[in-house]
Parts: sequence; structure tokens; C-alpha cells
Amino acid sequence: MRRILLSIIVALHITACGRNTGNADTTFSMDSFERITVPDAAGTKYHNDSIFLGNPHIIRFHPDGYLVLADVPNADQITVIDLQSDKVQSLVKHGRGPAEIMSVRDLAIRDGDIWVTGIADQKIIRLTRGEGKREFEPASYYRAKDQFLRAVPFTKGRILALASSSSGNRFHILDSEATTRDTVGSFPSTGRIAEVEPNNAIFQSDITVAPNGEHTAAVRQSLEYIDIYDAEMGLTSRLHGPQGVEPAIKAVSTGLGTAFHQDPLWLIFNNPVSDNDRLMIGYIGIRVESEEDFARQTNTVLSFGWDGRPLKAYEFESDIVSFDMDWKNNRMYCLANRPEPEILVYDLGDLE
Repeated sequence: MRRILLSIIVALHITACGRNTGNADTTFSMDSFERITVPDAAGTKYHNDSIFLGNPHIIRFHPDGYLVLADVPNADQITVIDLQSDKVQSLVKHGRGPAEIMSVRDLAIRDGDIWVTGIADQKIIRLTRGEGKREFEPASYYRAKDQFLRAVPFTKGRILALASSSSGNRFHILDSEATTRDTVGSFPSTGRIAEVEPNNAIFQSDITVAPNGEHTAAVRQSLEYIDIYDAEMGLTSRLHGPQGVEPAIKAVSTGLGTAFHQDPLWLIFNNPVSDNDRLMIGYIGIRVESEEDFARQTNTVLSFGWDGRPLKAYEFESDIVSFDMDWKNNRMYCLANRPEPEILVYDLGDLE
């Protein structure tokens, strides 16, 4: 699935257009950051005998003292760990029932709730807690009227979705019933192949929204571009780097139309997370030359200010699968396969 999605992403020189407010293109390199080495030994392994990890692929930190994991092969796809008591909850079964989901695509925390989305069934599930309780339970679930590729909570009562490739739109804003209420954002202009109609099959991205809703970032999975938007989804800056990768494009006719393949294919960004002041992005930076390269994961976490300023680059000795921040305590929680799945905690203050 990952290879199919990435193979149709087009790498092109990007200029902003449409509903933009800043339109400021900025180039950065690894030398733009304060570079910090993260040795394996600096991580503290989290132990909990009640957890069985299959193949977890997302970790999120809940500021009320939880870790939330998305785990692929388990019957219950969401694991919630209460860091105060070490109690473990298993939620959101694999399936087609009302509070079930076929496969978790996005996992996000907003206003104390856990949001789970899947693109196979276009479903959005919100998990919440009763008054005075620590346990989560399904509170609402929706099936989006319009297809999406990503979906995360936006501002109160709204969801931001990366629109489907067939819609012709960049982003949709959904209401609390998952009905599209607005289309926002604009596609980069495709100057190198003018006849290509841009869509989200070409410009696949991961999304993060600041807790206060004032900023949003979209990071491309195989292109060296990071787009930063304001509260109204106007483009404020477009960041390009760190290696200056500009792959060529090949158009291939298929029985269903034309597919656009990136040549060579790169794995670039993933796993953006943010608070109201900073943006952190997983960086892979690998040119795919063999089947084994598709298994590569994040080796560096890049930190930016919301104004686009490069801040710090945390360079890991070994790859990590996913990460999130306890922003208050400057602590990073990571998923790693070394060789079994494990949760590692890094105190960034000790490293800096």
C-alpha cells in the first residue's frame, strides 16, 4: 500500500497560488539546524507487563498522562496506556461495526479526546472520558460523505481532511457530522509538466494542526516540501530542503488512465507533530534503490518554529517508527523496532 501511494507522487518545482497570504519559499539544509545526536543508550525503555505489542505504527502522547498506540494486527487497534496507573485499555476493533474501523490511518489528540480515522471505510471515531473517569470509550463515530486521504481534528466542531484525488480539491473542512462544509488550500503549480492536473494522489501529505488551531502544516511523503498555513488555511510559507532533491517524472499509461511515477523515488517526511510554538517532523531522506529501502523509518526529527525557522535536528543512532512530544516536560516518546517493538523515552533537556 505504501509503495503504491508513494510511486504516484510527483516531484515538481513548487510555486504558491490561490488562497495564499505569505507565499514565502524558503530553502533550508541540515546546516540550518542545531544538530543533536541521539544515541540509543539515551532512551529509557517503558516497561508494562500488561502490554502486548504486535506491529504498532503510531504513538501519541496525551497531555493528561496517557500514551496512545495504533497497532496493526491486534483485534483491538488502539491501545491506551494510563501513565499514572499503568492500566491498559484496548479499543476500536477491526471491523465494519459502528464503533469499529477497518484500518487506522490517523491518530490525534485534541481537547482531551482521542480521534481515530481510517480511509478504507472513510470513518472517523472520537474517544472520550466520562466526568471524573480515566477510561476512554467511543463517544461518536461518523462516515464521511466525501472521500479523504487523511483527516485530523481542526478547530472546535471541525475536521481537516486531505481530500481524495478524484475531488480535485486540496483540503476539505468537515463539520462535526463529517460533512464537507468548505474547500481550502491550493495545489502547487506544476510548472514542469503543465498538462498534469494536480491532485492529492500526486501531492500526498501528512498533516498536523497546532492545538490552538492557529497553524497547520502539510508535509509531503516523498517531496522535500513543507507547507505552513495560518488559521484560515492561507499559505504563509513553503519550506524546501534539506538535500535539494528534485526527481524527474515519468508518465505511464494504464488500463485506468495515466499514472505518474517519481524517478527516482525518495522517502522524505512523515509523522508531523506540533504545539502552539513548534513543529516537529520525522525525516527519512532515503533514495529508494531496493525493496529493503521501503522498510526504512525516521532517522532524524526536524524542529521548526511556525514562522518556518529551522531550530534543531535530533539525529538518532537507530531508526524510529513514530514519535510524539510531551511538550511541557520536553520529553519525546518513540516507537522503535530493536528488534522487537518497544517504547523509548528521551529527555531532550539531557541531550541538548
